[in-house]
Amino acid sequence: MDVQIPIRFLIILATDGDNSEVRIARLAPAYYLFKDAPAEVVLATPSGGFADLTSELRQTVHQSVHKEPTVGRFLTDRAARDDLADTLRLDQIVTEDFDAAFCIGLSGPLWSAEGVAATIRAFLTSGKPVAVIPGRRLDITPEGAATGLLILADCEASPLLSAHALLKVVLEGRKTVTSAG
Repeated sequence: MDVQIPIRFLIILATDGDNSEVRIARLAPAYYLFKDAPAEVVLATPSGGFADLTSELRQTVHQSVHKEPTVGRFLTDRAARDDLADTLRLDQIVTEDFDAAFCIGLSGPLWSAEGVAATIRAFLTSGKPVAVIPGRRLDITPEGAATGLLILADCEASPLLSAHALLKVVLEGRKTVTSAG
């Protein structure tokens, strides 16, 4: 019996400190692209639990002025809001359980020994692809992407474009494994 293992994406919200770069407008496009693929999506934050994006969650679809339709979808989607309310802690993440990671708001050195950077580093050193929509200051030196693939982008369209690239990489990787096996 040939059972296809589901694709699993980890979305990391770098919510530690005052990070205004972590917004639903950056989360929703990737979240729904992956969900609609279809893939399993797991949200994680440094401390787990409720990812405090309260001000955005209080908006109604009618008040939302976002160009991105996925923001309105997210605001009215109870399951998505539940995912956001119950994120995993980074220390609960097992890299091998995921095909790729998507990170929003990472600042500082990528090769730091702790926090979000350590989780991203674990994916990259395992040869897994990672897309990063950076925070204020991201430093990818000294090791770059290690043996993984690092997708970096920081403009209004970046979350959706990076998510598309990440999904394509994972799907192509699965085709290569399937045809080799």
